[in-house]
Amino acid sequence: MRFPRIRTALAGLGVAALTAALSVTATPGAGATESTTLPPPPECATDCERVFELSLPHDVHLAGWRDNSVPGGDSVLVYYSGGSVHDTLELEHKRVQDADCGWEGDAQRCAVTYYTGAHGSGALSALLRGDEGIVHSDDIRGNSPGATLRQLDDNGRPDVALRQSTYEPNYAEAPQYWETYLEFEGRFVRTGCTAPEQGSSPAPTEPVHTSCAYV
Repeated sequence: MRFPRIRTALAGLGVAALTAALSVTATPGAGATESTTLPPPPECATDCERVFELSLPHDVHLAGWRDNSVPGGDSVLVYYSGGSVHDTLELEHKRVQDADCGWEGDAQRCAVTYYTGAHGSGALSALLRGDEGIVHSDDIRGNSPGATLRQLDDNGRPDVALRQSTYEPNYAEAPQYWETYLEFEGRFVRTGCTAPEQGSSPAPTEPVHTSCAYV
């Protein structure tokens, strides 16, 4: 299913009001609540499930919907304000997983993780703005499942740990390692890599600064 991009302007609300509405941070694990009244986006009114929803004060929400009508269906991000769809972002060949947001000036900087392909996972960065909607600024991918949102520095915005495989001699037998990324001005900047290892390990909880030259 392809998602046509839509933009639904909010009647009667100015840019200043929307910007103020977005000027509060929320995370899935920090008191965000799920609404049962928000409508699905028009792109998938009957075929999608809501995978996550972040509730922000002033009746602002960010939700991720996924098409389950076909295996590996596409996803769509939805930015709600006042209980209505304000903007959407289509995510082709991506199956959303979770999200987190934090302050960037007077707007919200959000990161969203997803699965893609047979083994891959990744994360995107987007800014929620009252006048521009969802502003997508970066996308990073790993070749293994497990992209994880982390707070790796003290700026209050989500960072990312990506799981990678060396693919030597093949995916099933290859060791894997973590890369850590700090969000900076809407971009994910890699800080370093852990040593490749057999088996699984939890995502790092602080930036890794070891060189990636050996992987």
